[in-house]
Amino acid sequence: MINHFINGAAVAEGGYPSDLFNPSNGSKIGTVLNGGADELDLAVQAAHIAFQSWSITGLGYRANVLLACRQQVMDHRDELIEICVVEAGKTFADAAAEVDKGIEGLAYAASVGSWLRSATTQNVSSGIDVVDARYPIGVVTTVSPFNFPVMIPLVQCAMAIACGNTVVAKPSEKVPSAFRLIAELMHRAGLPSGVLNVVNGGREVVESMIEHPSVAGLSFVGSTPVAKHLRIRGIENDKRVQAFGSGKNHMIVLPDAELDMAADAAVSAAFGAAGQRCMAISVVVAVGDIGDQLVTKIAQRIPDIVVGSTADAAVQLGPVISPESKQRIHGFIEGVESSGASLIIDGRLQDDQDGWLVGASLVDHVKPGMPVYDQEVFGPVLCVVRASTYKEAMDIVASHPLGNGAAIFTRDGGAAKRYADDIQAGMVGINVPIPVPPWSHSFGGWKASAFTDSKISGPESLNFHTRIKAIISRWPDPAESKVDLGFLKTDR
Repeated sequence: MINHFINGAAVAEGGYPSDLFNPSNGSKIGTVLNGGADELDLAVQAAHIAFQSWSITGLGYRANVLLACRQQVMDHRDELIEICVVEAGKTFADAAAEVDKGIEGLAYAASVGSWLRSATTQNVSSGIDVVDARYPIGVVTTVSPFNFPVMIPLVQCAMAIACGNTVVAKPSEKVPSAFRLIAELMHRAGLPSGVLNVVNGGREVVESMIEHPSVAGLSFVGSTPVAKHLRIRGIENDKRVQAFGSGKNHMIVLPDAELDMAADAAVSAAFGAAGQRCMAISVVVAVGDIGDQLVTKIAQRIPDIVVGSTADAAVQLGPVISPESKQRIHGFIEGVESSGASLIIDGRLQDDQDGWLVGASLVDHVKPGMPVYDQEVFGPVLCVVRASTYKEAMDIVASHPLGNGAAIFTRDGGAAKRYADDIQAGMVGINVPIPVPPWSHSFGGWKASAFTDSKISGPESLNFHTRIKAIISRWPDPAESKVDLGFLKTDR
């Protein structure tokens, strides 16, 4: 039973259990104890009390604790990878990359002393100095998705903790085991009780987070409808909310592109992690007369993808997370031809396959307005849209409401620069299909992919995790003191 972790200890009371499954074969592998408002309140109380002392610890102390946490996670790297393979259905390579990226996040958070700084201006008026001092906001709650059970919650929590906040985290109820283990490892490494708490559960826990009077902020990664709802609820409840939503990432391929390289990139970015990435390339826009050739090259590569149970280390495309996801993806594929597109490769497998496997599908002559284009499929389905010119391609991309990431493949530096300037997306790749930056830079989308004014990482994340207090000070000679009913003068 995967239970809660509150105030430095396991909590196995309250709530209700639900089953956990191995997506590769559909077998039950355990249970998770889901909590509700009561368990959330218990965790928030612990975090609120811990905040009083954690928020005033030195930056060097926090850095050392986070480095010790990093070492604990590194020591249990193989165990975390195995959990991701079995519980999330990830391939070994994908799970290893995720855990390593999460470890990098801890390393970046431990560099807190180099980026958590305040601006100071001396002598704004005679003998008066001003400091924009940053303070942690308080108890931060986090909600993370099933597709990254280690990396996303670890980075969310590490950034909050580095800034002096305390955290109540809710991992996905489908994949709770990895981060539950991480929380215990970080406590073992020296993170004080109450600084990081884990409450499992579903919607009730999230709604309680946004309503709890002692919660200062909520960091959410999930779907666009929920992200938008939580941002609105945050305003209603005077909470800071950074809510990151869905992606429908486009990759424009210009006529001068190296087509074999573009085809390799499209296949890798569309079908890696079974297409269950918010940064997956789900639409290729072929510009000019290269469409037929590019589609042929992509189609030639798909049969070589090894599909199956991720218990086999050679498998490249594993299962989707649930039978409901499989059924939904099948629905998109089934409706392709009736909407006017061409189903080049049908990834639906035989029903006698174990687990929730969906093979790679390729759909050509897709147009805006088709469900497979308009909606986030979140599965191994790649759409190809045809465009006559660069302008037409850009108009197509601009018309989509989502703007998480975007890429262009070209040999023309001028076209690449123009694309980077024009595209309305938060992360842009030039001959890079999945433009995920290091944690020292900003991670987050634009348009309806992100309902927030901050980012999940990088210096800009400080805008969510801290608030600024302007401190104006003067240390005058007492002999100079006098009554002055005027406003602060800056001309002397």
